[in-house]
Amino acid sequence: MRFFCRFTSIILSLCLLTACTQKSSVSTEENTSFSGFTNAVFCSLASSDSLTLNYTLSSPDKLGITDLPMGLNSFTYEDLEHDGSVSENLLATLESYQKSTLTFDQQVTYDCLKETLTNNLDGEKYLQFSESLGPTTGIQAQLPVLLAEFRIEERSDLDQYFYLLRSVPDYFQSLLDLERNKKGLSTLPCRSTLEHIAEQCNEFLDSNGYSMLTSIFRKKVSHLSFLSESEKKSVLQQHELLLTNSLLPAYQGMVQTINELIPHARENGSLSSYENGDAYYDYLVHKTTGSPLSTENIEKEIKETLTVSKDTLLSLAGKDASLFSSCQSYVTNFHSSEEILAYLEKEFIKDFPEIKCDDKKNPSSSPTESNESNPSYEIKEVDESLQDYLSPAFYLTPPVDDPSHQVIYLNPSPKYDSSSLFNTLAHEGYPGHLYQNSYLLSKKVPLLRHLLDCGGYTEGWATYAEIFAYRYTGVSPDEVSILQNNMIVSLCLYGLCDIGVHAHGWTENEVLEFLQQYGTWSKDTANAVYSAVVDEPASYLKYTVGYVEIMRLKEKMKELLGGNFTEKMFHTYLLDMGPCSFQILEDYMELWWKMQLSRPISYQ
Repeated sequence: MRFFCRFTSIILSLCLLTACTQKSSVSTEENTSFSGFTNAVFCSLASSDSLTLNYTLSSPDKLGITDLPMGLNSFTYEDLEHDGSVSENLLATLESYQKSTLTFDQQVTYDCLKETLTNNLDGEKYLQFSESLGPTTGIQAQLPVLLAEFRIEERSDLDQYFYLLRSVPDYFQSLLDLERNKKGLSTLPCRSTLEHIAEQCNEFLDSNGYSMLTSIFRKKVSHLSFLSESEKKSVLQQHELLLTNSLLPAYQGMVQTINELIPHARENGSLSSYENGDAYYDYLVHKTTGSPLSTENIEKEIKETLTVSKDTLLSLAGKDASLFSSCQSYVTNFHSSEEILAYLEKEFIKDFPEIKCDDKKNPSSSPTESNESNPSYEIKEVDESLQDYLSPAFYLTPPVDDPSHQVIYLNPSPKYDSSSLFNTLAHEGYPGHLYQNSYLLSKKVPLLRHLLDCGGYTEGWATYAEIFAYRYTGVSPDEVSILQNNMIVSLCLYGLCDIGVHAHGWTENEVLEFLQQYGTWSKDTANAVYSAVVDEPASYLKYTVGYVEIMRLKEKMKELLGGNFTEKMFHTYLLDMGPCSFQILEDYMELWWKMQLSRPISYQ
């Protein structure tokens, strides 16, 4: 799972955009003007709230961002409607540029931004379903970790952190007002989802979450050289007051309001059971996955992938059933997460391109000056107060201007299988999220690309990388195939359950009946799958559809290149393009290959 600190739709300052665009238009170069435009969009989005700014830029002043935010902004229907008008104006400005005159990177950025804005405008029809409180991906679940990892290096960072804490009550209140409005619109999440949100908040309140933030902040302050000892003492007192008077009451108020709404929520959590819910789910699937296919065709693609993997496993079982036990032997080869990542970092480079800093000097590009091919990283454990509701693992993206240190969180909760640590770290680290994001930063693509959400690409890449990394386990080719296809089957089953529940209205019993066609599933496990799918519609599909689409693109590249195809070449293409929709990836494949022919590179 990859965290991005963006909790609202794109909210941009049209005045800033106009000023920056007019300044850039002094140049006769269309691409210079376009760079000014996209930089202005980036700066406005990056500084839209204190969390986004802190996780996006280490030195915002170097990009001319001096008007800093004052915490988190409200999240109301009025705000969402305003986003629509902003997106409409931005789209008109974007389309005033002649795409054919832009550089390759700018053309990709043009298409990515156009798709984002178009999706935002399409979403205007479904504002009544807007949601920010998912039990796992909602802001109330993510906020404690994001506060814990908030970077404080100078006084302005400390000010931003305190502004953030002060803003939480009003921000939470705006989210709860949205839920109250949804009560009247009959679009509240179902009862079980609301119960899970309340339980998640209570877990933070009851399980030492307050002490976790206090302890981490105290450690940060002890290393702040710009504070005197007396100032440090004062800062710690302010922090305690803000936790006591702002953060904790905000969570308590959320629990109270959610509990008041639970009796008014429906039992059935399938989106198809809501008025216009079918159309909303189709929109959500498209936006979440980045696939050009309809939900119906996505379902067909997943079923075909499932059939191939299932048949492969049956064939391997007929060949030697003992391999299904022996293939797990690789887990005993490693004794720590650090050891696994070090091994993967050494092995994966055989099949993936090396990270090299781009030499071009592009004012619209990432301002990183790091020349490290291998970024440093830290592995941390999720605090006990958050373990029940956060993912098994997740990767926190670093600021785009300071990628030197990156963080992977592992969740030690006993409900997660510790034997999957190898593939978990392949997903979050090498050759997954950490590697892909580091590669993107090294390419110095237009800054805006880092803030356009492309979950299907990013989670699809990490899932593909995780499955690919089974090649490095040291077991036999047949055992590698078992490990890979077992995971693909699981991916497909979860994806089909998501579609089954929300597009076809499957009940818990129907989910169980479906899963039992593919092995032994207990009722409790099937119910957990159903519950997770209901709580976070289309969330599983980022992984499933992302992987399926990448494999489809791989076949397309094999057809296009014939004998010139190599795995490393395909990986280089995906990484060079960076996060975008799968339609864009398909559209640019042939052009990218022609560019490589003009400057031959070894992909062996």
